[in-house]
Amino acid sequence: MQEETLRDYTTDLYTLIKHTHKAVKTQQTSSKLTNEKASTLLHDIDLALSSQIESLDQMEGLLNDGAKSTIKESFAAFTGAIAGAIDTQRSDAVSKMLRDDYTALSMIATGYTMLHTVALGAKNSELAEFTQNSLTRIAGLITQTSEIIPHIVAEELDISEVADKAEANTQESWKPENFLEEA
Repeated sequence: MQEETLRDYTTDLYTLIKHTHKAVKTQQTSSKLTNEKASTLLHDIDLALSSQIESLDQMEGLLNDGAKSTIKESFAAFTGAIAGAIDTQRSDAVSKMLRDDYTALSMIATGYTMLHTVALGAKNSELAEFTQNSLTRIAGLITQTSEIIPHIVAEELDISEVADKAEANTQESWKPENFLEEA
């Protein structure tokens, strides 16, 4: 059962990463992408996902048969309507692209968390180490995205004077000591 679960989780995650990577590649060519920090972030996401895809491609026996040829079909079943947003040809503002990337990266992080747990249970140390390292990289990209979004929104709305304050306020919200207690 663990081997089947490993293949299912790996295939789902692989599919999500491939699809997200394709969307990021499209976003990188958007004529609306003029902000250097956003461009650098998309480049970093591209490199990270490309490397993770390559690593998963090299791991024997972890993908279900036909996974590489049925990416779109599996992805649609796996993620539903939420992920559909990141697949569209982007005429959206860069802020909306980054919002979608943040969402996709969060889904990838969750996938790595799940796969890491299964890999530990299956005593697959190579996969457990890969998933932990990959999760750490994705978490960093999520953080970078959350730091850049306020600046992009402010730039798009011509209110750049509030960007630093918006970033500081939103980053402060993520500190554990500031989480709201349940009533």
